[in-house]
Amino acid sequence: MKTILHMIETGGTGGAETVYVDLVRSLDPSRWSHVPVLPTHEWMYDRLVESGFQPVLVPERHAFDVGYFAKMINLIRTRGVDLIHAHLFGSAVRAALLSRICNVPAIATLHGNLDVHPGQRFHALKIAAVNSGLKQIVYVSQQLQRTLLASVPLRRDLGMVITNGIDADLYSAAADDAFRREYGIGAGEFLVGTVATPGRPAKGLDILLDAVSILKELSPGCRFMVVGDLEYGRGLEVLRDRDSRGLADDVIFTGFRTDVHRALAAFDLYALTSRSEGFPLSLLQAMAAGLPIVSTRCGGPEQILDHGASGILVENGSATAIANAVALLRENPDERLRLGAAARCAVAARFTLEAQVHAYERVYESCLANSHGWGRRNRQRPARQAAV
Repeated sequence: MKTILHMIETGGTGGAETVYVDLVRSLDPSRWSHVPVLPTHEWMYDRLVESGFQPVLVPERHAFDVGYFAKMINLIRTRGVDLIHAHLFGSAVRAALLSRICNVPAIATLHGNLDVHPGQRFHALKIAAVNSGLKQIVYVSQQLQRTLLASVPLRRDLGMVITNGIDADLYSAAADDAFRREYGIGAGEFLVGTVATPGRPAKGLDILLDAVSILKELSPGCRFMVVGDLEYGRGLEVLRDRDSRGLADDVIFTGFRTDVHRALAAFDLYALTSRSEGFPLSLLQAMAAGLPIVSTRCGGPEQILDHGASGILVENGSATAIANAVALLRENPDERLRLGAAARCAVAARFTLEAQVHAYERVYESCLANSHGWGRRNRQRPARQAAV
């Protein structure tokens, strides 16, 4: 059995956070034990505890917090860590430095264009650390890999793609009228929904609001729902923007919900209006729910959806294109059924959680096989727990 230390710079909800939690939960417990490290006690912490793991809280004051690194080095040594797996660029930098200090191999997964900020302080030094300290950089989509390598001098030989996956059965619920009634949505109303953190500008909720305004004239009677944590980032600003446009009766913000599968089962159509996406799990979830989908061409969706076959892809940033596609599908229930069925089949065939987990296991095995970590040479390993 090998021990993996998992790192991430956030603790709340989101795609990267879900991938982290899913990996810890799903990796073969007879082969891998885990030291999940989090900066805060939020959604991720509670989900891991529910699954029998005890996350270690190690907060950080700034990028090169000496106290943080001292705690992490001690953790790596006392827990007998064999491999470090970081998510997002900030954690990738820290993992690379810890790898060099402790002589423990490290990999990192980059989930989106916004992971890497060229305007950050010490950007060149951080890139150098990643390039010299990581054994593998995983990108969640081919488009993300191409985009980042074109703009950031990351080592090409370290890169590979592992697409995200889901347990599709979790999202294949029957239509949920009770969920609709909870928010005053009538049985005959056409509900367009999305699952996104409103306060993240990359999610393009302002574009969605523009599309809503257009649809009020183009296809009157549509209702819209956004499921996601309003307390994160600029979420409350988006709420005020909705109200200032006079759309309070048209667009419902539910806030954070743990029953996303019920929300998806209540939607008639799914709209993704993001400006930039790595490989959106919410899109896979909507596909597993059998929903017809309208999505911007914003990176990851182009690798997920086959335009005209399993979904509709429209111009990035165009509220008019989104509104036109929604209006067209609203008037064509047979086309909605066809697209939804094709989307469900695509997820089952190409984007499973099992395939994602096995792909990461192969990366771990490769890194460990080519590593000569100090832990195997220089210390007696402590007793392991089934779930750390």
